[in-house]
Amino acid sequence: MPPNFQTLKHAFESTTSLGNFLSIKPTVAGNNVYLHLQCFAGDAMGMNMVSKGSLTVIDLLKSVFPTLVLVALS
Repeated sequence: MPPNFQTLKHAFESTTSLGNFLSIKPTVAGNNVYLHLQCFAGDAMGMNMVSKGSLTVIDLLKSVFPTLVLVALS
């Protein structure tokens, strides 16, 4: 697990009582970092749950890295 994983997990899981944050995998390409977040939504489709949790993780990262710019959420 990456350092501070539990901090990111807590941020994600604070947005839902059903979703679980399982892992995060960064990939560096030039000046860009792509984050692959893996989560579990239980029996739900989970699209809104995952988007809301992911944006909360990004907001946390922005508070630590003020120059971070979110280009896309997919």
